[in-house]
Amino acid sequence: MIILSVSCRSLERAEPHLRTTRILPRLLLIQGFRSVCGVLKAVAIAFTMAGLSNLPLAAEGLRVQEKLVTDPWSGAAIGGFDPVAYFVDQRPVPGSPEHLAIHAGVAWHFNSESNLAAFLESPETYQPVFGGHDPVMIANGVPVPGHPHLFAIVEGRLYLFRLAENRERFLANAGFRREAERLWPEIQGLLSP
Repeated sequence: MIILSVSCRSLERAEPHLRTTRILPRLLLIQGFRSVCGVLKAVAIAFTMAGLSNLPLAAEGLRVQEKLVTDPWSGAAIGGFDPVAYFVDQRPVPGSPEHLAIHAGVAWHFNSESNLAAFLESPETYQPVFGGHDPVMIANGVPVPGHPHLFAIVEGRLYLFRLAENRERFLANAGFRREAERLWPEIQGLLSP
């Protein structure tokens, strides 16, 4: 997260209704930052696709998404880690661009052809719940991307966490999952498609 500060002199030049608050609204800063990140993600995806031009892929299948956590540089879902490996190997395993699938407009990397085939047969089974956002943070109303190395499989579903303590709290208290499930449709509607 980047924290931006604005001096009082900058605020004097700001809109009159902003001067009284003494700070720029946080939402404007966040939205501006997201716009910049969106542009950077699109550029990264374009460069990635240029490098993968020899593969039988359609560029129209890729788009930048925030509903699903993607790597900001490569555009790969869950940082390029193989989602099936969490179930098969019980650990995060980096995927390879050699074993690539485009699903729901996002690039998914896999460690092997068999993992790729399993994912294509049932993507809903292997995709992280809440798009890879930390369920404890979702339960608190804040979409924060989970880290691929902090995960849990609960009732056959993959959850990613931002912090190890969030993972422990989630596993100890099923209320977090219920609250996250309740809030996710509303939060998901606020994220870019």
